[in-house]
Amino acid sequence: MPAIEYTITPNDLNGHRFDVELLIKNPNPDGQRIQLPSWIPGSYLIRDFSKQIESITAFSGKKTNQVVHLKKINNSTWEIPPMTEEVCIKLTVYAFDTSVRTAYLDPERGFYNHSSLCLQVLGQGHMPCLVTIKQTPQTKFWEVATTLYKRDVNANGFGSYIAANYDELIDQPVALGTFTKVQWRSYGIKHQMVIQGLLSSIDKTRLQNDLKRICDGHISFFDPRQKRAPFKEYLFLVNTVGNGYGGLEHRSSTALLCNRSDLPMVRLKTGELPNQTDYENFLGLCSHEYFHSWIVKKVQPKTFQPYVLDRKNYTDLLWLFEGFTSYYDDLQLFRTGCITREKYLKRILNSWNGVLRGPGRLKQSVADSSFDAWTKYYQTDENTPNSVVSYYAKGSLVALALDLEIRNFTNQRKSLDDVMRALWKKHGAWGNHPGIGIDESDFKQIVLQTVGESFSSIWKNFSKIYIHGTKEMPIEALLATQNIYVRPKKNTPLDEIKSTLGIRTSNSDGWLKVTHVLDHGCAKLSGLAAGDLIASINQERVTPDRWDNLLKNLNSTQISLNVFRHDSEVQLKLKLSGKTQTQYELSPENNKP
Repeated sequence: MPAIEYTITPNDLNGHRFDVELLIKNPNPDGQRIQLPSWIPGSYLIRDFSKQIESITAFSGKKTNQVVHLKKINNSTWEIPPMTEEVCIKLTVYAFDTSVRTAYLDPERGFYNHSSLCLQVLGQGHMPCLVTIKQTPQTKFWEVATTLYKRDVNANGFGSYIAANYDELIDQPVALGTFTKVQWRSYGIKHQMVIQGLLSSIDKTRLQNDLKRICDGHISFFDPRQKRAPFKEYLFLVNTVGNGYGGLEHRSSTALLCNRSDLPMVRLKTGELPNQTDYENFLGLCSHEYFHSWIVKKVQPKTFQPYVLDRKNYTDLLWLFEGFTSYYDDLQLFRTGCITREKYLKRILNSWNGVLRGPGRLKQSVADSSFDAWTKYYQTDENTPNSVVSYYAKGSLVALALDLEIRNFTNQRKSLDDVMRALWKKHGAWGNHPGIGIDESDFKQIVLQTVGESFSSIWKNFSKIYIHGTKEMPIEALLATQNIYVRPKKNTPLDEIKSTLGIRTSNSDGWLKVTHVLDHGCAKLSGLAAGDLIASINQERVTPDRWDNLLKNLNSTQISLNVFRHDSEVQLKLKLSGKTQTQYELSPENNKP
């Protein structure tokens, strides 16, 4: 039997609390430390999961009431005094976060990552773990969904599971409740999607067919000959809500959050699908997290080997691991026939236009964005668009540009596909462990070995100005080399005004609230600030519903604004002048026969 045992009980559904027991059979006789992670791999922010621990008590042995003193070392670490017998730690954890990163429990469903509930036994993280998920009277009709190895479970999945070590344990999320299920096999490998939160029927056949195509496509991409995958089964855990979006990758599963309307509903009598774009976005999310089974879960930055869970783990390679994944998630949708060529190209342009709308792209490189993810990308504020570039979005453009550079250099004989497969072959792994970690010099070596040493000067310049620099990438020219033509989008008068103003707004209790003031806009020059509530423009009252019409009906470039700032009225004058940010659309040339 494993020397470390966890028992997890969804005990207080209305109070959103899990009861957790940890039995340590062989604690360190010199004093054993236990610790809850401060962050979860794949989401680069210190989240201090221990803040949700409401009570924690240690006992000598599993069945004794003899209390053992726990010394708190810091917010997430405790020390057990020297002992020669087994020790049991009991804790109650509050769980009411609907995100994919932590834990949630109510009378309808449960979900958790073990990193939010299970204390790590420091010094014994390499040891096997036994995990028992208890069924209670309140959960007698629930099922358990997880890819943990089953040891002894009932028909609904409640019972005991085995994890080879703590790292494997926290990489196997668990969903509890009732599910809508979609199942298929990709090259003989069992795949399943379990969905919670639905309020109406979905088109399961369509979802199954599309997911199978995507998974088949990824498996054959990395292993074209043998069609192997780095897992024995795969599970998509989906929670649907009214408004939400997110995903987190794991070694043989992923946790996803989406809007209910993102899924394909049963067809209307007309045969139309009312949410096609939203559904395609959901498929893109599935594709993205599934791709991570190879890139991130197996091929990893050296600095993530091993993960250190009580502090920030820095890497400047997220442009590769997240950005290149963001490139291939949509590309694989097109290659597998889930979206058309035109829709795929429009998705590229949406990413490009999104990057162009942020002044931060001219200040922060994607390498710096990767390194600063802990303090900037995951901790946004009113100045984020001016100072930060997304390593997801711009990273996907870096992948696109590099792909086209390679294709042009080799006269279409090689592509980024060959680089990614070579990367997987050298740094990936088929077993339970990740492959050999990489740094940027390793990636450079893979590129040059694949494309040829004569590509060295191009790579050096490319890396310097697009990865470590902030120069605009020649996306338009590179696309044209593949006979894909774009043109500047012709803005409507309202678009021109908004671009010139350079502000982003939201509805705040009926007020139009300024959330961001962009560096390139004339609003910044006038002194408009984030947090301002716009009361009037040219003496006309402003509300969120009236704002667009008021802007469209302006008859002068001279504007007076009355705003409230910190509950004090401020009068501002501005002139509508300045350069608007160019946006791009597909050119009609693409439709020529």
